[in-house]
Amino acid sequence: MRTTPTASRFLQVVGSPEIFLKSRPTRIRFIAMLTDNVRKALEASGAGATVTRTGIQEMRIDAPDLEKAAAVVATVFGTGRISLVESVPYDGFDDLTARVADATRDRVAGKTFAVRVKRSGDHDWSSLDAERAIGSLLFDAGAGVDLDDPAETVRVRVTADGALLVRAEFEPANGLPLGTQEPALALLSGGIDSPVAAWMMMRTGCPVDFLHIEMECSVTDQALAVGHELVRSWSHGSKPRFHVVDFQPVKAALRARIDPRLRQVLLKRLMLQTAEQVAIRLGVRMLVTGDSLGQVSSQTGAHLVELDRSVDIPIIRPLVALRKEEIIAIARRIGTFDMSIRTKEVCDLSGGSRVATRASARDLAAAAGTIEPELMETVLGTLRTVEASRWTPGMPFGPVG
Repeated sequence: MRTTPTASRFLQVVGSPEIFLKSRPTRIRFIAMLTDNVRKALEASGAGATVTRTGIQEMRIDAPDLEKAAAVVATVFGTGRISLVESVPYDGFDDLTARVADATRDRVAGKTFAVRVKRSGDHDWSSLDAERAIGSLLFDAGAGVDLDDPAETVRVRVTADGALLVRAEFEPANGLPLGTQEPALALLSGGIDSPVAAWMMMRTGCPVDFLHIEMECSVTDQALAVGHELVRSWSHGSKPRFHVVDFQPVKAALRARIDPRLRQVLLKRLMLQTAEQVAIRLGVRMLVTGDSLGQVSSQTGAHLVELDRSVDIPIIRPLVALRKEEIIAIARRIGTFDMSIRTKEVCDLSGGSRVATRASARDLAAAAGTIEPELMETVLGTLRTVEASRWTPGMPFGPVG
């Protein structure tokens, strides 16, 4: 009778494919940042995990609850593969295939299945040899082999030092480690689009601060609650801040002085110009918005061009070509959708009138000229800030740092 050595289970984490397109020095630096971000995320979660680098592209995570740890690691940008694996001690080819078959027979019972073996190192057998042998041992338990669309896939990774049986796989965040790119300032309304845009920038490695343009006090806490959820779940490796300016005087001036057809696009112009000034104070060189081409009147191609011309700072629009259903799908995945749909719309200043979709630069400049520079300076004077992770509803803000 064959004895079974004690097997160990742990998480195996590999960096995203985007990291490994980089040069070797950049790759080493990015993996070091990814490892640090994973450690910080696990420490903050209280998962009691230890992280060990096992190669230039790989780390091992041991924890009392591996599935809990995997859920945390899955929110760290730069992860490309997260697997719960079990070591398979073996003595030769026949022993390996038998042990894998014994360990997975219950998994494939009554199901179609496939066996996938990845092998590295020197062996006198191929990956295909191992797949066929394990498949043969499992054939009577399963409902047949299906290499195209199996109900269950048995995955084994074999190296020169041993073998690992994949017990579960988790969807990684992918992208680049947070902190590897320039920081950005994201406009946060609290609706569906803006947190998704911020998340997409974070996935590219950009640390993000958030600016909320307050046009109705009752909405601010809800908007920041959406941002807080995004930060809590996805900001490992950075310390985002919330910044808020009181835009209600501007909103009142637009209603009193501006043709209803131009109010929406002019509002967006003034918001971007305010965000530019905040970004300058923060030393940030990019703005991020949730604009999606053609979604509303201020987001037509003609208006986006004019809005770009109204500021000197680059405006990044990660959602520009996405359909609404695609944006909603991302919002659901990142956990902001249910909160976002409760955020009240306060940006509609049209009063039910028709709005311009192709206002000229001259018309916009003339309308903007009716808003005094002193009013915009007053708005900037209301700027206040708070560390996003420490924010709670109704808490006071301090001056911007």
